[in-house]
Amino acid sequence: MMKIEYARNLPHLQYVGASFFVTFCLKGSLPAAVVREFIAERDRVIKAMKEKNADGISDEVYREQKKYFARIERTLDACQYGYDWLKNPLVADALAKRIKDIDGKGYELLAYCIMPNHIHLVVDTANQLDTLEPDEAITTDNYRQLYQTLRLIKGGSAFEANRLLGRSGAFWQPESYDHYVRDAAELKRIINYTLQNPVKAGLVNDWKEWPYTYLSEGF
Repeated sequence: MMKIEYARNLPHLQYVGASFFVTFCLKGSLPAAVVREFIAERDRVIKAMKEKNADGISDEVYREQKKYFARIERTLDACQYGYDWLKNPLVADALAKRIKDIDGKGYELLAYCIMPNHIHLVVDTANQLDTLEPDEAITTDNYRQLYQTLRLIKGGSAFEANRLLGRSGAFWQPESYDHYVRDAAELKRIINYTLQNPVKAGLVNDWKEWPYTYLSEGF
């Protein structure tokens, strides 16, 4: 079963009970003009694929979508735009606490990495299905979609971060980038990517040296 929620520039495919890789960033970290450029390039390539072969290109589209997200990631890692408020230990701690508070409720927390201007989050939403009866229908009363959980994280952490920083106004970029995980092999690659992000960005030599990474004991 799949539910689709559209938000701003991206269609969010939110499969019920799936695992997800989520990235969201600070306000201004991805200027609208930069995002539009990335989207235009992605759409141009995908359109050319479809014109060349109308059928059987799902894997190619999937790979192009991954390239699009990779361009987003490189921009964020370079901290080219906006603020780096998440470098503040108090702010990072507040965000980590918010994420862990929801663990076991809206998701099972698998891994995260809080970078200076963005965060990677890996979660499994199947835990919400464990409490349902075998024939019980999934409704908004017994299942919280990913975008609703992200709203709780971003809203609560923004309030606390603004208090700590002595500021007001928008804290997070409105758009979040979520990707549902297809299989166990992909999940392993995504978790490794998440943990290695500060190493790839040149901030530490070993991911365990970065104070704001988390890996579930199950991995």
